[in-house]
Amino acid sequence: MTKHSKGLPHYQQLQAPLLMNCLVHTGDIVLLLFQKYGHRSNIKLDKRQTRPVFAMKNEHELPKHPIQVVSRRTGLSSDVIRAWERRYAAVEPQRANNGRRLYSDIDIEKLGLLRRATSAGRRIGDIASETLEQLYALVETDDQAAAHARNLPSERPNTGSVMEYFEECLDAVHNLSPNTLRTSLNNAAKNLGIPFLLEDLLRPLMAYIRDECRRGNMRIAQERLATSVLRSYMGAMAISEGTADLRYKLVVSTPVGQSYDLIALRMAAAAQSYGWGPIYLGTELPVEELVYTAEQTKAQAIALGIARPNDDPHLPNILRTLRSKIDASTRIIVCGDAVSGYTEVIQEINAIAVQTMGELRMELDRLRKPIAAFIEDNNKQ
Repeated sequence: MTKHSKGLPHYQQLQAPLLMNCLVHTGDIVLLLFQKYGHRSNIKLDKRQTRPVFAMKNEHELPKHPIQVVSRRTGLSSDVIRAWERRYAAVEPQRANNGRRLYSDIDIEKLGLLRRATSAGRRIGDIASETLEQLYALVETDDQAAAHARNLPSERPNTGSVMEYFEECLDAVHNLSPNTLRTSLNNAAKNLGIPFLLEDLLRPLMAYIRDECRRGNMRIAQERLATSVLRSYMGAMAISEGTADLRYKLVVSTPVGQSYDLIALRMAAAAQSYGWGPIYLGTELPVEELVYTAEQTKAQAIALGIARPNDDPHLPNILRTLRSKIDASTRIIVCGDAVSGYTEVIQEINAIAVQTMGELRMELDRLRKPIAAFIEDNNKQ
């Protein structure tokens, strides 16, 4: 085996004596030899020197783009690109002499397709090893499904009394009338009760407004008005102390990277209505602050809203760190549209995943029982 044939399949490896003979004798012999074997490999014949040389890579395969360029072209942050490379081997960049990563045009193309596929709800771990052709097929299928979904009517409540308030709230949003929206919410709270307001009215209302805005059927100003009113309304519910038993405390926030706050606010308002004392801390709270708050308030649980994205490469480690730093008896509860994207780590840290406020109530009731028994035992002593 020669240095030119090393690493080739066995049928491409030229025996040393034969190769040496063909190089020592005439160029015609070399030409005949490579006409027979050269088409099976990436070796070409340099006719000027009558020696075999490796073929140059296609221009699109050449590593030439630093990670900053890749980030701008794909819409992915540098941290996400590195994480996808390190954890899932999505791409394999080359290294420049100074150690910096260099990516090819094909790497950029693949990363762009992966971003589109994950934005459609796919998990990066399931698709990172796919070829470009497979990714194009996936993205095309997702785009067709999204186009079909845009033509479907958004889901509305099907209960008569809830539907009436749902339509009133929508009319107020379309008319850009915050006071009318607040009045409708107050009336619904009185007649439906807080649990039904949060689950049967506000949950579909929030989803409907978000979907209609994405489809272009609702103005951004209308969506912003609705979000502002709902945020202040649920925030006021969460800090009310009328029904809370302050022996039962729940820290509520979203982890770093999760900026959508309405799910966390809905959990805080629901916990308040169930007799817990929620401590709502806004969005994107660092782990250290969550731990500090739980310890200082002696909270029995930490509830986190996880809405989007559903494939944040940093979130699993954030959850693991939180679990390792809080007391073993403090439970972690997660809720939101993106929870299904983090099933593995949720199970790993023994967190509780809930999808509805009814499920949240059941979990809080389970936590309350041992706490109540402990308090009763202490009182007897």
